[in-house]
Amino acid sequence: MKIHLLGRKTHVRSQKPREVVQEVYGWLLGHWSIRVLMFQAATSAEVPPLRLGFTGTLRVIRRALPKFQRLQPEELPFFSIG
Repeated sequence: MKIHLLGRKTHVRSQKPREVVQEVYGWLLGHWSIRVLMFQAATSAEVPPLRLGFTGTLRVIRRALPKFQRLQPEELPFFSIG
């Protein structure tokens, strides 16, 4: 997180200590979510998880976000019934 934040000159937006902690937890939760997604993708493709890069995965997710934002809830695989 430190490497990527320093490169982009992104600052913690929160001003109060409690909000800073909440924002850091948000960054950590996002990082953990991406790592879980990487592990699942590597497992389904039968590729060692260490072969996947974090920044490459982040680029793929950023490119896919507009497509998923246009989908209806019933079109999302994890919200489908059955």
